[in-house]
Amino acid sequence: MSQAQEVLGRTLKWLGAGVLALMVLASLLLLIALLVNAHDEPLAPQALALLAPPANPYLPADNVYVALQGFDAPPAESVIAAGTARIEQRLTRQDAHRLAFKGDVSFIQPLVSSVWDEAPQHEEQIRTLVADNHELLMRYFDLTLLRGYYESARASALTPSAEVPNQVRRLFLAQLALQMRAPSHFERQLGLAELELDIRLWHRVLTGEGTLLWKMLAIAFLQSDYLLLADLIADRNVDLDPREAYAEALVPSFDEGDWDLGRAFAAEFRIQVAILRGAEADTAARTTGWLERSGSRLSDRFLKLNATENLLAKRTRLWMAAAADPGKYYRTVGASAGGPPHDQNAWLLPWSYNPLGRLLAAPATESYRHYPPRAWDEAALQRLVRVGYEIRQRRIRISDLPTFLQAHPQWSTHPADGRPFLWDADTRELRVQTVSQHPSAWRFGIRIWQKAPGG
Repeated sequence: MSQAQEVLGRTLKWLGAGVLALMVLASLLLLIALLVNAHDEPLAPQALALLAPPANPYLPADNVYVALQGFDAPPAESVIAAGTARIEQRLTRQDAHRLAFKGDVSFIQPLVSSVWDEAPQHEEQIRTLVADNHELLMRYFDLTLLRGYYESARASALTPSAEVPNQVRRLFLAQLALQMRAPSHFERQLGLAELELDIRLWHRVLTGEGTLLWKMLAIAFLQSDYLLLADLIADRNVDLDPREAYAEALVPSFDEGDWDLGRAFAAEFRIQVAILRGAEADTAARTTGWLERSGSRLSDRFLKLNATENLLAKRTRLWMAAAADPGKYYRTVGASAGGPPHDQNAWLLPWSYNPLGRLLAAPATESYRHYPPRAWDEAALQRLVRVGYEIRQRRIRISDLPTFLQAHPQWSTHPADGRPFLWDADTRELRVQTVSQHPSAWRFGIRIWQKAPGG
């Protein structure tokens, strides 16, 4: 045998030994991983607490959520009956019979431009749209009279989505802008009362029991209400009650806890668990072949449902604590930290306990960091509109404005970080220094009332 053949033989021998050793090591690691993942852990008390939703204090006829589910019910039908049926039977929307919005109201952009300025330019279109969508507007007004908001559908991926009345709301605001210019004092006061009712409606949704979707919609709708209200306050021709007590009715200061999105995170947790449990049952039902069943059993070894729920609950609790207090949010999360600390065991090798559950839990809660600052910016806008009213009510001169703002930080600073609102003398606007990222065109500034010449 030649020397080359001997070298090749020894190389193949060592290569074979190496491959065998790697196979033995891989088998050993797999065995260890299977042993580590042999049992699921019990549900932790914090997970059990989050899984239990609070009691529903509202009858269907008093619940904004039920009415929203049935908002586009066929003409002349009860929105409460339609909403209740959709919730109980998980019905999809019946497009052929639903009461749809007629026309186009896209010329009204409440978060971008001034509804107060735009509405008179489209008065004929608005009056036509009001006539064509009378029943939808009446349904929307009825929402403002309901007692509260509670998402009564059982947490599930199959829960039907409620109708978002975006177009109807735009028309509602545009109609109010015209109504506030009516020659009748009574009609103007009625319009102002309707705006107050709308603010209270979305305040009830904000503080009710629901998921992030409707919390964020409530915040956006409150923003559009407050921007319209700010324009009314800034206009010298709009009648406003000068009494001090009227400020609490027109521009009330919500409790700090009203902007806490923690309960929405808890509601999202219940949906995540329902999806997780439902996905497991669905996979088991659809798995028929022996190869699929073997793969499913193997993956089940590395996805522990209780452990995953416990991890989700732990991360959800971290976000709930951060959302309750801006100071704690920025101390624990940090502006550049990207979220609460990751689980301490996330760095372990893939065969560590519940690896698939860890992979699922991290992205499920990571996006929560974006939402609390958005709520606090809306709280700041509410302060901004309140200070605009106080400036008008007290007839503060522009030259005295910086002193007045400095003397009233409860109205002139951001509740999240204490930064003062900025006064632009050139544009005569006061604006919020936001803590969240928003579309660049969104308005977070208001015009300030000024005394009439010689007034």
